[in-house]
Amino acid sequence: MKFTIHRDPLLQALQRAQSVVEKKNTVQILGNVLLSVGENQLSISATDLEVGIKILLPVQGSQSGKVTLSAKQFLDIVKELPGRDLLISKKENNWVEIICGKSKFNLVSLAADEFPALPAFEEKKYFDARVDALAEMIDRTEFAVSLDATRYHLNGVYLEALENNLIRMTATDGHRLSYVDAEIFLSSPDLKRGIIIPRKGLIEFRRMLDQGTATAGLAFERGYLFVQMGSTYLFVRLIEGEYPDYRQVVPKNADKVLKVDRSDLYSALKRVSLLANEKSRGIKLSMQGGSLIISSSNPDLGDAREELDVEFSGEQLEVGFNAKYLLDCLDVGKSAQVQLSLRDKLSPGIISGQDEGHHTYVIMPMRI
Repeated sequence: MKFTIHRDPLLQALQRAQSVVEKKNTVQILGNVLLSVGENQLSISATDLEVGIKILLPVQGSQSGKVTLSAKQFLDIVKELPGRDLLISKKENNWVEIICGKSKFNLVSLAADEFPALPAFEEKKYFDARVDALAEMIDRTEFAVSLDATRYHLNGVYLEALENNLIRMTATDGHRLSYVDAEIFLSSPDLKRGIIIPRKGLIEFRRMLDQGTATAGLAFERGYLFVQMGSTYLFVRLIEGEYPDYRQVVPKNADKVLKVDRSDLYSALKRVSLLANEKSRGIKLSMQGGSLIISSSNPDLGDAREELDVEFSGEQLEVGFNAKYLLDCLDVGKSAQVQLSLRDKLSPGIISGQDEGHHTYVIMPMRI
């Protein structure tokens, strides 16, 4: 194996692959990247068996072959080299030589046949999807995914097909629920049942969407999600199991409606939550007429109170919420005004943006 490649595209590819590599290194080969050289093309692959990535790069003066190198060590070396061509070749006993100008490195590698087999990405049937819509859907749901390993089926985002070519992404951790609808596919795939995309795979998927192209190819096959953007391919092993019927927790008849400026509410919550209990992050909202009072109290620190001018229709109401859950929702919103709909202090509230009817956020109340 032998090839010449410029340092910059190689560095960019290794940085992408590094985020997929198994961090705990329980299996040594999973801490490596697989370099496979064909006809003037280099393939860089990495996987932790749950998520895998393959990046194709053009090279010069190539001789075919395969080798694996420590992802971290290889990345650290390439990062420190100057922006010029690198000559990389495989020597006897699986040693790999890297030459850049007057710099020379000899690295120990592991045999390529130990690296786990990856699926044949190019053979899948990909459906083109709008990158901007996908990115927004992930941003509005990923933060609400459960991190509790015992609730495995909630450790990802649920993707399902609705009527009229709409796709819905849903995430919940049992304390809040976020779902968003959008028409993302240029030609819709036949999604007969929903799929659960694990959080790590979703984060890698989102990172891919920043490459600057307008569309991404998505394929669904036998418990996997496949993504293709240009010369980069990703696979994600889906979570098996049934996602809970989240529609049951969306409150009906939430007739008490609060309308408030999003940035004003966000700033006030940030300030008042500074004195909230560090574990519960609980704050109290008191609504009456045109006034909203946000307050927090902590015996060890003190208390805080802030009043905002709002529009509120309904009888006087006091309700407690986790400040972080409110801030998370406001953080991903773009609308100038938000609406909080409530029924009573024990029922979940619904937060929606003035011009963002496609996104619904449900938050459970707290006793304070």
